[in-house]
Amino acid sequence: MIVRDKLPLKRIWPQAWKRLLVLLIFDCTVAAVYSIFHHRWISLNGLPIAPLASALTIFLAFRTNAAYGRWWEARQLWGQLVNTSRALTVQFLTMLDDETEDPHRVPLRNTLVLHQITFTHALRCHLRRQTALPEVRTLLGESTARGLSVYKNLPAGLVLRMGSLLRQARNEGMLDSYRWAAINENLTVLTNIQGACERIKNTPLPRQFDYLPRVLVNAFCWLLPLGLVEDLGLLTPIASVLISFTFIAADLMSREISNPFENTIHDTPMTALSRTIELNLREQMEEMDRERGWHGGAKYRRPRPVGDVMPVDGFVF
Repeated sequence: MIVRDKLPLKRIWPQAWKRLLVLLIFDCTVAAVYSIFHHRWISLNGLPIAPLASALTIFLAFRTNAAYGRWWEARQLWGQLVNTSRALTVQFLTMLDDETEDPHRVPLRNTLVLHQITFTHALRCHLRRQTALPEVRTLLGESTARGLSVYKNLPAGLVLRMGSLLRQARNEGMLDSYRWAAINENLTVLTNIQGACERIKNTPLPRQFDYLPRVLVNAFCWLLPLGLVEDLGLLTPIASVLISFTFIAADLMSREISNPFENTIHDTPMTALSRTIELNLREQMEEMDRERGWHGGAKYRRPRPVGDVMPVDGFVF
């Protein structure tokens, strides 16, 4: 995601320069044919440039709004994931009666928190078509990673495993029915968040939204110098390229933000958000350990030290 105040043109230029170069050559040809060789027939002075530009602007705005709606919904879903993860962690740490727990094993509440941390990383990798097993091995251990490797949908497998651990807690008398229902409600929210993210990922904008704006922008850019040359003469290429760049840039930007889980600079910053979730949940878990006298007691895994993801050159992933 772009967090800098200004977007450098070098981020747009690599995708637009070829189209603009071809248009510049065409614009110069039109200007030369009209002004130097005096072929007046090439001019289409009656072409309604302003109404055409207005109509195309409305069409691009409609498409941009649809693309931005997808991007903003993705960001809202990950914001909801942050809040739900914190709420689940509070429930895991405060609702499980652990007086009967073996002091030589990892507290079940901490195991559940680590599963929730792993879920956020697994969902990020799942949406970006990356493998999440390295994250699972680091956070939960090799044996758990082998057990979860059978799932094609790893985040769904983690939610199922958390449900199994909660059933174990209920069977051991650590959880009653009322608290079980409260925690299960948030597990359902996790499943709904994942489903909504997958819907955005797997359902692109309708193809006509992707194809028609590009065709119409190209047609407008080719007709533009023919409508300007009679008034501007040899200055036609300058005006035509500047106007064309505006429409081409709008078309490119709306296309890029329409897919918010593609691991680009326009992506939802899932790496930063999942790291934020991990930091918050670890702080809560370690604070609860100190309150209950577990700090320095049980020898369970405390995986990698983590820090905030900082923006690089004005971008955060």
